[in-house]
Amino acid sequence: MSKEPQIVRFTPSGQSIPKTQLPKILNEVEMLAERELERCLNKLLDSADDKLFDMADKSNEVVFFNAMRQLRIKRQGLVSTFKQELRHSFKSQLSGDDFDAPANVEPLAQDSFSLVNEDELEEDLAVDAMVNKARADNKKALDFIATRLDTLCTAVTVDETNNPLDPRAICEAFRIASKGLQLDIQTRLIVFKLFDRTVLGELSDVYDEINAEFAERGILPDLHKSIARPSRRDSRRRESESDSERSQKLERDEIREEVFNTLQELLSTKKVAYPNQAPVVETDQLVSALTNLQQDQGFSPADFADPQRLKAAIGGLLPATGGQVNGGTIGNVNDDVIDIITLLFDVMLEDRNLHGELKTIISRLQIPMLKVGLVDRTFFSNRNHPARQLLNELAHISIGWTPNNRSSADPLFDKITEIVDRVINEFKSDIGLFDRLLSDLERFKESDLRRAQLIEKRMREAEEGRARADSAKRMVNSEIVRICHGRFIAEPVKQILKEAWTNVLFLEQLKPDNEESYQKAIKVAEFLVWSVQPKTTQDARNKLTKIMTSLIKNLKLGMDKISFNSYRASQLLEELEDCHRKILALPLKAAKPQNAPSDLSQTSKPQSESQVEPSMVVEQVTQETIEELSLPVEEEVTSSTGAAEIDEEESIIIDENDPVFEQVSQLQAGAWVEMNCGTEQKQRCKLAAFIASADKYIFVNRTGVKIAELNKMQLAAGVKQESIRVLDDAALFDRALESVITNLRVMKEAEA
Repeated sequence: MSKEPQIVRFTPSGQSIPKTQLPKILNEVEMLAERELERCLNKLLDSADDKLFDMADKSNEVVFFNAMRQLRIKRQGLVSTFKQELRHSFKSQLSGDDFDAPANVEPLAQDSFSLVNEDELEEDLAVDAMVNKARADNKKALDFIATRLDTLCTAVTVDETNNPLDPRAICEAFRIASKGLQLDIQTRLIVFKLFDRTVLGELSDVYDEINAEFAERGILPDLHKSIARPSRRDSRRRESESDSERSQKLERDEIREEVFNTLQELLSTKKVAYPNQAPVVETDQLVSALTNLQQDQGFSPADFADPQRLKAAIGGLLPATGGQVNGGTIGNVNDDVIDIITLLFDVMLEDRNLHGELKTIISRLQIPMLKVGLVDRTFFSNRNHPARQLLNELAHISIGWTPNNRSSADPLFDKITEIVDRVINEFKSDIGLFDRLLSDLERFKESDLRRAQLIEKRMREAEEGRARADSAKRMVNSEIVRICHGRFIAEPVKQILKEAWTNVLFLEQLKPDNEESYQKAIKVAEFLVWSVQPKTTQDARNKLTKIMTSLIKNLKLGMDKISFNSYRASQLLEELEDCHRKILALPLKAAKPQNAPSDLSQTSKPQSESQVEPSMVVEQVTQETIEELSLPVEEEVTSSTGAAEIDEEESIIIDENDPVFEQVSQLQAGAWVEMNCGTEQKQRCKLAAFIASADKYIFVNRTGVKIAELNKMQLAAGVKQESIRVLDDAALFDRALESVITNLRVMKEAEA
């Protein structure tokens, strides 16, 4: 039976409801969002039942029949909990009152510090992927909602982290609601996939409804320029488009033409404009000639780097042009498209963020993309155009690629080559091919990233755990120095500290919210060391006699906590008791009294060795003794094998106000860099984590394997010396388009 926790929200005893009253309009928006999301969720549950039935029928697996039964029995409770979580998120995030936080949190046991199991990791990755996709698809609508909520809520600043209508809040509400379903991870992922398609897939409509509601109520009505509230309800009842929808579609087409028109206008200063007359060659003939050209292996991408060379090659395939391909023979618009695509690929091929080998492969797409631009000019302005998305995705997935000298399989290189080959061989004029190839690439990417993300997440958790452990060890070592410095120590005490008690202190220090137990363990260590100091007064002897039994008992309890070997524990404690007996048997000697541990934080001046009975095995604590007792701590962070070459011979001094520190501080997990690794080849790696407590930046390659470990100064020095270069993983086509427009504007202004 599943042991997933059943989570129910309630107001804890003694706590009041939120003090901050939300504006009435927010309650109405909450109800609108709840209604729409409930409708989507019911649609999901209907489709999930059908999907699981089909899977059960095909596979005969009992697990799918059980999942169907779970969904049918617990459907009402799941919907109810989902709505309850949405309401809770809305009120807690926007009220500014943390009214649902538990007063007391039980500290975690040390044995609970283990890696998250694979099922939880799979679930985390699935939710993260859904959230990121939904945020990207609805970025503008979410920005509008957050801005309006921020205007209405004076108690909090609303952004994506606390927006109750953000995909993260909606996914977490469903995740909590679905905990009541006793499903295995395979079935849960199927349900999550359906949630992605049927609920998150309709978020754009839900967000449009909410933004329209805000606008109609006068909340920043001019924030977005929609013509009218989306007629989604009407569209569900009618198949045909409404006048409003046709009007909006027309407006979008006009906007999309603006980008191409802007490019044409900027190009006009460099070109001869031909009279607007019927071209010698129609667009479909030009596309047909380009199809022959893209499949002609006699040409290489370098042959098309210059527009005139490309036009000469096209002219050779179109006899009607007489070898003259220009605005007069193919039309001004088509001629401009050729020039624009050539400029775009020139910029893309100069982009330093892609590896040279992959740039060569991607450059083969110039002719197919030229054909796309000729038949569909929205290619230049529509970010969601499938051909443009495919080009951007190929570049994005390639950013972390580094050659492996072909000594082993390289699935990413092979997949990119396969997709480019398919475009070259199959694309004539069917834009749908790019949709199919994009779906294929996304499936590959999801599969390729899953394992890398699991490895990366485990590595990050291990590094964070190691940093916490090193911090705890340093604190324990500092306490050992304080307790032992300037004292005598007997062999049993040294062995107890070395073999057992430093580990007890380490364990107690690691536990969260466990300061009291840690301080008790320190007191035991202080009494332990004090107990073997020479006792020169009767009061000191009486004190030792009084605490001996309690000390032995506390030592035994501590050793049991760390599962210390019971035989060795008995042996050490017997030796300690024997040591105590010898101390008590020594005659009193006239000397300055040894302070009892009423103030053990102050170390007393050590007695001379002549006051200690020679038969007792004692020694004065030295630096070597301290080192022997100390727990091993990882050395200061240095570049690990394969890390960037930083000039350590000339230890450069970087001013604390140097802008490079600001650049390093702005690096977020997931940022890609290129490092010089001591060989001719450069290594591309991603920032997986920054461990602040240890000042460690952890970098991994695209498979999730750790490549380098640097502190902030080393990273800043690497960036300063350019042995480390931060890569830009923004959409390749978008960056190229922006660069072309900027360059053309600069040229136009220079000529003016």
